[in-house]
This record gives sequence, C-alpha cells and structure tokens, in this order.
Amino acid sequence: MSLVDNLYVFSPSASYPRPFACVIDDRARIVHAWSSPIGQPDIETSPPSYLRGWNHVEVAPDGSLYAMVPLHALLKLAPDSTLTWRADLPAHHDLALSPNGEIYVLAEEPRPVPCTGGSHVLLDNSVTVLSPDGQLRAAHSLYDILTTDPRLEGLITGAIDEHRAAGRTADTAALAPRLEGANGWRRGRDVSRLLRARPGSPSDILHANTVEILSATHPARLWATGDILVSLRNLNLIAVLDLGAGAVRWWWGPGELSGQHQPSAQPDGTVLVFDNGRGFGRSRVLEIEPLTKGITWQHELGFFCEMAGGCERLADGSVLISDAQAGRALIVDRDGRETWTVQVSTGTTSSGRSRAEFYRLSAIPGAAARFLGDGDRPARALAESRVSCRLGQSVRSAL
Repeated sequence: MSLVDNLYVFSPSASYPRPFACVIDDRARIVHAWSSPIGQPDIETSPPSYLRGWNHVEVAPDGSLYAMVPLHALLKLAPDSTLTWRADLPAHHDLALSPNGEIYVLAEEPRPVPCTGGSHVLLDNSVTVLSPDGQLRAAHSLYDILTTDPRLEGLITGAIDEHRAAGRTADTAALAPRLEGANGWRRGRDVSRLLRARPGSPSDILHANTVEILSATHPARLWATGDILVSLRNLNLIAVLDLGAGAVRWWWGPGELSGQHQPSAQPDGTVLVFDNGRGFGRSRVLEIEPLTKGITWQHELGFFCEMAGGCERLADGSVLISDAQAGRALIVDRDGRETWTVQVSTGTTSSGRSRAEFYRLSAIPGAAARFLGDGDRPARALAESRVSCRLGQSVRSAL
C-alpha cells in the first residue's frame, strides 16, 4: 500500500449483524477492512439502529482498530480482525488515544440526581480511562464536573425541569425497581434502551458525543495540556474539562450551537466544530476564538445533517466534513472551495435502513498504512460486497 495516499476510515451503519469498517484512499478504493460480530445484540431482540453495528471506529498508529459496540463493549482488533482485547463497558460515540497509550472512552450509566421537587433518573456520561491492555483505570462523571459551574448546573437543571413540565418524567421512585441490581444501579444497552424508549428521552439530558485530549496549553492559558474537550449534544454545549481537578475550564455553545459534533482544538488556540443546526434546519462548520467566544470563520454547507457527522482539520489546513445522513464526505479549503467528495452507499439490510450511512468518516494516521496488509482479505471481501464508494464528478475529472 502506498504511504503517500490519504486514508480515511468509516463503519457503515447498515453493516449489522456482522459489522465491518473500511479504509478508503483518495480514489475511493477500499484498501483495508476489519470485521467482527463480537458483542452484537441478537437480531431477535429487534435492536434499534443506535444499538446495531459499531457506533464509532478509530485506527491506531500500529494499524489496530478500536471498534465500539454501542453501550456494550470496546474491542481492539488487530489488522487481520483478530481480537486483541475486549473491555465490557457501556461505551458510546467517541474515544481518544493518549500519548502514553491510555484510551479515554465515553460511557454512560443511569443515576438519580436532584431536581426541582424531587429526583430524576439521568443517563450520566463519563470519561472512562482504560490502560493500553483494556483494563479500567478511572471513570470521571461529566455530570459531577459540569455541575461545579453554577451556570452549567442551571442549564442541566433547567433541561430536566423542561422535560418534567412537558410531562416527560424519569422519576426515581418509578424507575428504581426496574434499574437497581444487587450492586446498585444497572447499566448497559438494555437499561439505556429502556430509558431512551420513554417519550422524549427525558434521561438523555447530556448525550456526550466527542472526547478529545488536548495536546497543548492554550496560548492564553484557558486550558492545559492533558485537559479534555467534550461535546454535549443535547445541551448544545462544548466544554474543556480538567479531569484531575474535576473542574470546568472553558465552555461555549448554548444559543449558538444546535446538536453539534466533533469539536477539536487547533494549534493556534481556536476550536473547530461541526454545528448540525438541528434547531435551524441547516448545518455549518465554525471556528471559535475561545477567549472572546467569537466566530472567526464559518462555512455554510448548503445541506442539513440533523444527526451524526463531524469535521476535522487536515495537515494541509483544509477541513474534512462528514455529511453522515447523506453518506457523503467532502474536503473544503479555507476559502470554502470543495476539493474532494466521496459518496458512500450501503442500502438496506434485513434489519432495515439506518438513520445515517455512517457515524463519521475520519482521516487515519499515515504511519498506520504500513501495518495494513493482506490479512484483511475476508473482511475486505465482505466490505466490497456490501458498500459502494464513489468520487464526486469534479474529483474524478481532476484525477
């Protein structure tokens, strides 16, 4: 495999019950794949789309794949798809790899929290830290950290009160008998499915969808190396947290963002974020100056991706954007010119069409290419039989 090709990874949402992930190159050719059915829910249980397949995948520099079985497990697969390890935890949406080899994973579990006039069952999100071999090292509650800031505590309490005022309740007294086990509150995909099935999903107040370990101290020292950047979709909030101190360092979003995904800190101290625009019917990419909380650059996309998706800055300064619901990814330069587009299509399976073709398409480390070889042939054959990738017309002409 050429080491100069740009490589991108994604996992089709419609790949259940045998999920797979594909690596494609600049020409939209599938050059590697992984596949494993480990941990997938039984098809007889009619799992909803958010519990099928792999919620998120990420490629490590050594060519391993981290595959997230939603709200059930995190798998580490070798380049030939053999299992390196499995960590059983209610993982979802995102993970980040630290320089020392630790894995920071988003997870969730129910817990009672105080609210106006009583107690509410919240699906608390955590940043769970795993050792390089998949062993649990720490778990940091996002609810506990966010509520140290009085304004964010008010934002969360207000969201709970809004659900209760609309008759969408998650009262502790009513739910505890169904959620409590011998060792406290149960967690996992069955519990989360039960709570999300309640009208309006009143327990899903936070809905974290991004975790990033910050690799540099902010120029104005708003945050430090090792702090984390998170996105809370249902609060329209992005925030930088100090896990060790249990403190909020910076936050922004309510009133500007709507259902956002994949914020990332840039070398100059700005923050890039994909604003899905759920409340406005249009999606855009924003660059934020954290000190002034002003928008320094934005790109109106001309489409609406209500859920999933994301954006990331590439090494040449351009931006890779995932229009997940349409199954499309594109690259735009600083002037907003589209320089690359790929269309992904998987159609339907016996379990039906998913709400998005994939969660997001991501660039992978160039160093990983040397580890991706012929051992993936069974997975690649599966992927090539199930997914179609094609370049946009303008890109095909250029090539």
